[in-house]
Amino acid sequence: MSEVFYGYDERLDRRVAIKLLRQSGAASAVPDSPEAVEVRDAAERDRKRFLREIRTTAQLEHPGVPAVYDTGVETGPDGSPQLWLVMQLLRGSTLEAALDDSNYVTSPPSVAWAAAIGAQIAAVLTDVHRVDIVHRDIKPANVMLVDGGLVKILDFGIAILRGAGALPRLTQVDRTVGTPAYMSPEQCIGRVVTAASDIYSLGCLLFELLSGDVPFHGTTEIPLRAHHLQTPAPPVRARRPDVPEEVDGLVAAMLAKGASERPTADTVYETLVDLARGISGTDADETRDPTRPFRRPLLAGARHRQAAPAGDRLTDDEFLRLQANVEVLLDNDRPSEAIRLLEIGVERSAHDPALALRVRHSLGAALFYAGEYTRAASVLDSVGRDYRRYLTPDDPAALDCAYHAGHAYAEIGKPELALSQLRYYTEHAVADGTRAEAVLESRFVIAQMLVASERLEEALSELQAVRPLLVAMFGADSTQVHNLDRQVDRLGQPEA
Repeated sequence: MSEVFYGYDERLDRRVAIKLLRQSGAASAVPDSPEAVEVRDAAERDRKRFLREIRTTAQLEHPGVPAVYDTGVETGPDGSPQLWLVMQLLRGSTLEAALDDSNYVTSPPSVAWAAAIGAQIAAVLTDVHRVDIVHRDIKPANVMLVDGGLVKILDFGIAILRGAGALPRLTQVDRTVGTPAYMSPEQCIGRVVTAASDIYSLGCLLFELLSGDVPFHGTTEIPLRAHHLQTPAPPVRARRPDVPEEVDGLVAAMLAKGASERPTADTVYETLVDLARGISGTDADETRDPTRPFRRPLLAGARHRQAAPAGDRLTDDEFLRLQANVEVLLDNDRPSEAIRLLEIGVERSAHDPALALRVRHSLGAALFYAGEYTRAASVLDSVGRDYRRYLTPDDPAALDCAYHAGHAYAEIGKPELALSQLRYYTEHAVADGTRAEAVLESRFVIAQMLVASERLEEALSELQAVRPLLVAMFGADSTQVHNLDRQVDRLGQPEA
């Protein structure tokens, strides 16, 4: 999906990496057909979302994430967009190469070496999961050991671009993102992908770092997918007895079949850090010894947003101007600036509860647009409750909050909260010309949340009820109907 070039920044006199991302086309579809239009529209949404999420990654400022220096789009000779990134040039070796050079039979790397790598990856995941980014492809080829012992996680942008959202979409071409040996059970069967999927992939990787091999291999009798779905992971101590019991238990928990049963990245870090701190991990390459950074804890603390400066009281007229400014910023893919202005507006409107409610609503919408789903869900949930105290259930403001809060909760893997909001929306929204597609999309997500809650019969019933409505709106041969049928087929198949 990409090419990476060794480059030179003439203005700042530094070596850089330049990554060009290829844009997928709709060559298989008949030109100007509904299918081709849908694919082109999806590609454009993916492009804009990719740029926003790259900017989010750039804001992390975590030592385990390669620095992003610049990003943009050029128009090619054929009129197609060419996405590019200028990134930090890393000097080191991939973890895949390090594992290939290791001999686990005669001189395996130390447990501290494996723990230090696992802890550093967990530290990065703690930070990125906090802002609702899911890597989706943690594996040795996407981990790099650089001078100083730091571990860098690669290809956030490509993983996010390929994923284009945690939830299946009615307009999304069916696809599964990940590398089979490290894919979580939910990834294998196309269900909702959350931070817990990264933990499972890291569990597979940590198992390999400790034992020299991944936990599962497919055979002609039992495919790899079936192992991820059904086979309990073997104990690490069965392959390497000197692994501490605490670490053995951690790996087993990370490889739990149920996403809710897995530990957080923070817990993984805390369990591994003591093994990595102050102990030489390997004598092979002291320069890139991953235990070295643990002279000080690597885990980044919670990010604190800068307090908005105190200002005069916000007036109704100023709020209208604020909304206009925010709209321009969002239209130009600058959501962080829009969010900053709205946060100031919330403080300045505290004297007027009704005005403050409108500003908070705008803030929640901007957070949703920026992909900060955890904050968006909390803000919109709260604003929606306040609206419903004095507005009718079908009021547009209350419905808007329920719709976006429900979809935000779905994105971060909180099915019960998502179901509450989305059912409120679908029950009270009139499916007229302006809301018909949103209602159907929400009912499709309701089915996904029922699947996530293991309520498969209810999910199947919801999808079957939605199908004739999709046929009436989009046609029997539309992408929407085909994707819904794929979901129905998956629900009707045994997980094996």
